[in-house]
Amino acid sequence: MKHSQNIRGRIIYTITLFFLLEIMRQSFQLSGELIFYSLFPIMLFSYYIFDTFSFNKKYRYREFIISAAINGLIFYILIAYYKDTSLIFGWVFFTIVQNLIKWLYNIIFSSTERVVLLTDRLDDKLENIIRKNEKLSYKGCVNLDEIGKIKSMNASEVIYPIEITNQAINEIYNLKMSGVKVKDSMAFLQEVEGKIDIDSLSKDWVIKARGFEVLSSSFEQRIKRILDISMSLVILIIGAPFMIFTYFLVKFDNPKNFFNNPAFFRQKRIGAGGKEFEIVKFRSMRLHDPSEHSKYASKKDDRITPVGKFIRKTRLDELPQIFNVLKGDMSFVGPRPEWNELGREYEKKINMYKVRYAVKPGLTGWAQVMYPYGASLEDAKKKLEYDIYYIKHQNFILDIIILFKTVKVVLFGKGM
Repeated sequence: MKHSQNIRGRIIYTITLFFLLEIMRQSFQLSGELIFYSLFPIMLFSYYIFDTFSFNKKYRYREFIISAAINGLIFYILIAYYKDTSLIFGWVFFTIVQNLIKWLYNIIFSSTERVVLLTDRLDDKLENIIRKNEKLSYKGCVNLDEIGKIKSMNASEVIYPIEITNQAINEIYNLKMSGVKVKDSMAFLQEVEGKIDIDSLSKDWVIKARGFEVLSSSFEQRIKRILDISMSLVILIIGAPFMIFTYFLVKFDNPKNFFNNPAFFRQKRIGAGGKEFEIVKFRSMRLHDPSEHSKYASKKDDRITPVGKFIRKTRLDELPQIFNVLKGDMSFVGPRPEWNELGREYEKKINMYKVRYAVKPGLTGWAQVMYPYGASLEDAKKKLEYDIYYIKHQNFILDIIILFKTVKVVLFGKGM
């Protein structure tokens, strides 16, 4: 998975920073009180929110500026608490060493792959993905009957199509034995983009592919259910004031008709196993006849009220779905529950669409945090690529990653 290097880097980085902070605490003879250690996770979370806690990208000087600002706030609190102005030097030292560590890690453990596409026809999608990824260097495209050229291109990785001839298999085998990394296009998309190409997807591939363990693991399903209930109860308690606030906000959207102005929106959605259930959300659109409008809600849809724009961006409109999670119709993390009318259309028009019904739909999901707002059949296909990736790789760690990404989406008002 594409996250393995990032997770490994973050673990090493976190442990290193903790020891660095502990050395500084002892050097400045600070007492090990709760405030000192409680600031550490806040600092790490701030790095994540402002995108300086990633090891999938090259080091940028902006990271130094951002980390210096975050560290400055943390050390300001420490200076005020311990009443020790010499900690200013600690802030300077910690920031310099911290960024030096991250810079060195990127140099030592991160290398740029020199990639060649092996294909009979140009694949603009794959080529664009390679060109946009700063960890990959595109070396060109080679026809299947000209594999011999690859050796002269100094390639370190070759991407080949799913369907190839026996002759091509032998040539690719020889490349692998000579030390060149080889990946089929689907494996490449999974690793680099976190999605699965549905145009190449088949039942045969699903049967043979590794993954999808969550579908047969009763233990993982129980753990996920316990996590769903625990988080729902916590958010229900913490979010109660926000739900009350949102309720009145929606009602006051039409103050002259306050008592008859509905705050909630109910709709049939498709859940696990293709079964339908009723979803509850705060209303973000003006009252209208669905048959007179498009089934797709676009980003600049004129049906969305001013209040609706705000609660959609902040995802306050999703809060009532906590009750759907508690009932067991939904999970906290999973594919987006699709409106039954659209979902039944997609089943007929999109290859392997029903795969997403293998798990419960979620309040948030891999597709929601990885793909921008979409309102078309093509967007539904692209989101399905992320949904199937999630179902194939779903585990506790991936769910936590999605929850963290969701927090970032909410804080920066990029709700979908």
